[in-house]
Amino acid sequence: MSTPISEEMFEKLVMPRPYLWWWVPDKKSLSLESVVEGVLSGGDMDEVHLLLALAGKAAVKDIFLRQISGKRCNYRPQTMNFFSKVFQDDI
Repeated sequence: MSTPISEEMFEKLVMPRPYLWWWVPDKKSLSLESVVEGVLSGGDMDEVHLLLALAGKAAVKDIFLRQISGKRCNYRPQTMNFFSKVFQDDI
């Protein structure tokens, strides 16, 4: 299940930051789930705030919680701990 990103998200978040997805040749084809993982894993706090503004905190939280509860998880333990605490207030 992958959700396509909006044109606004591509223009404001993905296109200006190719270093977050340097290995992806067609960045327009990124899913929202990939963008969430890329920003939370490698972005700075300004990029995290922009992601939350564009996608909504509830959507980002839902995607993050699904990603960390699966069999395979690409987040570092520190990243999982930090964002688990960030999203804990909303549980």
